[in-house]
Amino acid sequence: MNCRQAKRLLPPYLDKELSGRVRDEIDVHLASCPACRAELEALKADMGLLEQFGAPEVSPYLATRVMADIRQKRPAPRGFARLAGTFAAALVVAVSIGAGIFFGSGLAQSPAAASTNGTEAAVSYVESSNTGMYNLMAGGD
Repeated sequence: MNCRQAKRLLPPYLDKELSGRVRDEIDVHLASCPACRAELEALKADMGLLEQFGAPEVSPYLATRVMADIRQKRPAPRGFARLAGTFAAALVVAVSIGAGIFFGSGLAQSPAAASTNGTEAAVSYVESSNTGMYNLMAGGD
């Protein structure tokens, strides 16, 4: 395992979401890499700060107020524009579902790609599932 892979897997490693061979590979890498150990310690400190402050309380009416504000600022589409918007949304959903089924089933992968090792699969999973969380923590959209 290289540093790039290890650093991407540190958050789920810290949360004890990894098990088996991948966790063992990270343990071995951390034993021999001071830079990744320092990264893990920094991540532990960051997580400690987040736990110290806890989650903010959100008003139960927040979603209602936000939606009302959006409706006030943007008039509802009429006639053909509304129909076209509905059709476009349905098309996007249908294509997304079809792509998810196709790519999730393994049909889009060559046999060699389908048998990638556990480390690469775990890195890919972490990248796809935590992108939003990392952007939020970094102050992005």
